[in-house]
Amino acid sequence: MGFSYLEGKNWTEVTRDERFFCQRLYELIKEESAEVFIEYLSMDLGLGISLKGEWEVGYEVCFYRDLWQLKGRKGSLFSPKRTFDLCLFGETTFIIIEAKAAGCFDPDQNNTFRNDMKEVEKLTGVKNVRLIGLCSSKCDLDKSSEATFGKNVIHWKTLSERYNNDEVLARADDIYQPSKPFVNRGRNSNIKLSGAALLEAFKGGASWWVGRGGGGLKGELFKKDILSGKWKTQNYEVNTVSEEPPSPNYFELAKFFEAIEASQSDDAESDKTLRARF
Repeated sequence: MGFSYLEGKNWTEVTRDERFFCQRLYELIKEESAEVFIEYLSMDLGLGISLKGEWEVGYEVCFYRDLWQLKGRKGSLFSPKRTFDLCLFGETTFIIIEAKAAGCFDPDQNNTFRNDMKEVEKLTGVKNVRLIGLCSSKCDLDKSSEATFGKNVIHWKTLSERYNNDEVLARADDIYQPSKPFVNRGRNSNIKLSGAALLEAFKGGASWWVGRGGGGLKGELFKKDILSGKWKTQNYEVNTVSEEPPSPNYFELAKFFEAIEASQSDDAESDKTLRARF
């Protein structure tokens, strides 16, 4: 029947979120087994992957954070919120699938994907780390995406046909619309995190660049964040890969921590003064 406020549709007919479609694909892979899907990918893309050993499929994998937790929070935390849309875990092969539905990949994301491959290999010791792009059959990959994925690209339409013309996967292919509304926003960042998450990351050993418009560390916006306490929930642009500030609005994560510490020290001193008076 659907809902009146959705113009008679159900939410499954409205949502355009990649996570919804990836969750459906995850269910279908689980039904047939990860090994069967791996064999399909290997043959379809010519990956030459060995199917020996145990395989597992993961969905919305927050790999860096959870691995860091597993290892007792030792070492630096590369990225606390970075998630892989789908993962296929093998003992000697690690496959990352990054998905798009309503849109296509952009150069900033592609840089992140390439860095992921290097970081996963470093953290796991697995030499065979593969990256696969999943998108609409109507999406024309730009040069950056072609360089990132090569021939390792699969389409929602093809997967829909493989799974008995699955309607959800077919819709993931159909909803694509070429658009560039955010092409100039956040081009110096590869993730966005709240101030609270950044503080946790710093304590975990992260050493990133934090961006705040309007002058960065000394700008009025950041000063207001600190003075009001809004920094905890404010989302900041973050660059986890650059070796130098990507723009004048970026500053070291350590400086972010120092600003918070100074603010909290000031608050504690004020409380101490008030208690002394009364």
